[in-house]
Amino acid sequence: MVEVTISDDFYSEVQNAVAKLQPELTVLRSDTLVILEGLFVVSGPSGPFDSYQIKAGVTGSFPADEPLVFEEGGRIPRIADRHVFPDHGNCCLGVWEEWLLTGPDHRFEAFLTGPMHDFFVSQTYYEVHGEWPFGERSHGRLGVLEAYSDLLGVAPDARIISEYLHLLSRQKIKGHALCPCGSGKRLRQCHSNDLQGLSRKIPRFMAKRMHDTILFKKTS
Repeated sequence: MVEVTISDDFYSEVQNAVAKLQPELTVLRSDTLVILEGLFVVSGPSGPFDSYQIKAGVTGSFPADEPLVFEEGGRIPRIADRHVFPDHGNCCLGVWEEWLLTGPDHRFEAFLTGPMHDFFVSQTYYEVHGEWPFGERSHGRLGVLEAYSDLLGVAPDARIISEYLHLLSRQKIKGHALCPCGSGKRLRQCHSNDLQGLSRKIPRFMAKRMHDTILFKKTS
């Protein structure tokens, strides 16, 4: 992976978003990373109701690259059942491609108020109620497949999803290709319209990224 230098514009964007939304955090900068550290405040309609000690690293490739977020206060167990990756301790904020494809705004401010805030709201809710407020996907590769199946509108079957993404990653989708649904028919005789519609929603580079992810994603 090629490291991208932090631009002045992006650094200013992060600083402004943090100052506006999470003033208890400090913002530090290196050549290729912006680091957030301190108290992340969780709020609702009535105002703040909880906080977490966190540390996060954001690359210059944001939003293409997902930030790494760590809960530093020892409050959240580092286990998959609490949506934390046990090997490295970073928080599982969801399936990143799902946010990139469905979120209307990918500025850093939207990340703070969206995936990052939702994660810690969920943790507080789980501590109180013993269940997750926004539902819960499976862990690891299966959770990724579930998210991709929702995006594609197909069953959460690895082979079918892989075939759909393989076709969507091509320069041109040809009608004589076998339909990825597994019917054995040619695409023009089966789900051609569905594939064309998906190609307008999922750019070719994103389909390739998703395809590579399910090929190499390990199950946690």
